[in-house]
Amino acid sequence: MHAPLRVLGALLAASALAAVAPPAPLLGFGAASSARERADEARFLDLPSAQGALDHAAVIAAHPHYAGTPDDRALAEYARDRFAEYGLDARLETFTARVDTPRRLVLELYPDGRIYVPRNGAHRARGVPPVGLDLREAGDPSDPPTLDPAVGLPFNTGSGDGDVVARLVDARRGTPGDFAAVNARGAVALIRYGAAFRGQLAHNAQDAGAVGAIFYDDPADDGALKGPVYPHGPWRPSASVQRGSLGEGIRIPVLPVSADNAGILKSALERGHRPLVHLAVELNRTTATLWNTVGVVRGTSAESVVLGAHRDAWVYGVTDNGAGTIALLEAARGLGYLAKSGWRPKHSIVVALWDGEEIGLRGSTAYANAHAAELRAGCIAYLNADENVTGPTFRAEAVGALGPALIDATRAVADPARYHTTVHDRWSAQKNGIELRTVGGGSDHEPFLFGFGTPVAELGFHGPFGPYHSSYDTLRYATTFSDPGFALHRTVAQLYGILAMRLADSDVPPYAFASYVPVLNAGIVQLETRAKRDGRALELSALRGAVDAFAAAARRADEAIARGGGPGTERTLAAAQAIDATAYGAIGYADVAFPEIAKAYASGDSAATVAAVDHARAAIDRAAALLR
Repeated sequence: MHAPLRVLGALLAASALAAVAPPAPLLGFGAASSARERADEARFLDLPSAQGALDHAAVIAAHPHYAGTPDDRALAEYARDRFAEYGLDARLETFTARVDTPRRLVLELYPDGRIYVPRNGAHRARGVPPVGLDLREAGDPSDPPTLDPAVGLPFNTGSGDGDVVARLVDARRGTPGDFAAVNARGAVALIRYGAAFRGQLAHNAQDAGAVGAIFYDDPADDGALKGPVYPHGPWRPSASVQRGSLGEGIRIPVLPVSADNAGILKSALERGHRPLVHLAVELNRTTATLWNTVGVVRGTSAESVVLGAHRDAWVYGVTDNGAGTIALLEAARGLGYLAKSGWRPKHSIVVALWDGEEIGLRGSTAYANAHAAELRAGCIAYLNADENVTGPTFRAEAVGALGPALIDATRAVADPARYHTTVHDRWSAQKNGIELRTVGGGSDHEPFLFGFGTPVAELGFHGPFGPYHSSYDTLRYATTFSDPGFALHRTVAQLYGILAMRLADSDVPPYAFASYVPVLNAGIVQLETRAKRDGRALELSALRGAVDAFAAAARRADEAIARGGGPGTERTLAAAQAIDATAYGAIGYADVAFPEIAKAYASGDSAATVAAVDHARAAIDRAAALLR
């Protein structure tokens, strides 16, 4: 009996040792620095609060705050004052940008296809009087802010000016294929939102010879055919209108309308009378002062980690982007408290609330231009927070290098809906498990990722969000459908804070370079597949060889980084920038792999394509050399 007892005793001793064994060091940290980091994180996690998030939301929801308006400035100053109160170095950075507002918007329908001519003496009337469409959002009495005249008329910034009477055509989803199937020359195109970035759809209409375009949201995409609409559910009411920027280069008049108004237009088309429409769009185009709000927790080095969220909105924007604004305000509360108590990170943490995102990423672009040298030399990461609390499903996107650090951060934050579980547990239990989305375009990460190759990431909780870019994006909507109680807003603030702390305080940037390899290989496969489909030659063997060599260097670097060592901050950052600037791109919202190669290939210029492939190969070789 003695031998089994000795075995049992040994097992019990081993279990006791395992129970008290310190956890493995965090990525990018040594054992001692990892222990300090975990202690700091434990203090931080108690500081963001759901009540604080609700308090910020009430301020955000009080007035529409379109870019450049007095209420936009008031919100910028509110955020600055909160940053200062929390202990950050706080300031407003002003800049100027073109801001469009509607001067005259008209949409009339001539349902029988004839211009109405009223009776004049002995001359009989010709045609029928036009039907003037009400362009306002109806609002809902159960949510009084939606009835406020300050909501204004929906419009698309970047639209051309114009006053046209032309036949109406249904261009369906507005793709090149849709326009190939209809004669849009000289017509006004009715286009269903959703196939691509709205600016690309407007360009498609313009390229097809249309003299105007009308956008609408179909109830099958985000309205009644998906489920109950607001105020009874989270989907878009048929009287709601999606505003939005078109970007640059649109010369024709473009106007967004509700599904109700689109139904009137489609009914006229279905009756077969070749209806005409009168479309008029005139915008005020002014150069206005805008305000970025910036708060800084000073570090001991020249490098920085930047957290950013846009503060402006089309109307109330309690979700887009009050959610991101709130997350960063609450994260700043916690980070500032730590700083007041003596904590100082290795790298500075910059918390920025951008203006003018909805009209074309104006604030983040202005900041990137003003701080280009320091961002290029030392921005470890940019963490974007945009429209990131709309429901219960966790979602994240990141460039390859930041994926493992982001995933690990979700293990440190509790799931507010389930005791003794983490966000990582929730994410793992979802249908697709732990899934990192590919970074595309359409938000404030663009100037950082596409301008400097800065590693970027974004995270949040998602679900149906019918009121997108409408007056129904209110506090009542957010507290009823997006996040009752605002516990998820607190959780998002905790996640951004934890990830920022780890990026800012690690011994070496906690990048995982091997995570780039599947991204690079997938991009090569996409290019090869496209060339095969087109029957064109595209030689990528040298590029594939560069990726293989990079993979070997990445594995060795990752092993060292995992222990808090490796090539050092300057070299690891430069390597990540080289890959990011080469591998990631976007057209509108959609991601594009190897954008320089894709653009050259699409142009049909063989010499430019060969040069782009060689440029990408050289960048990957350079990254591998930096990691050796």
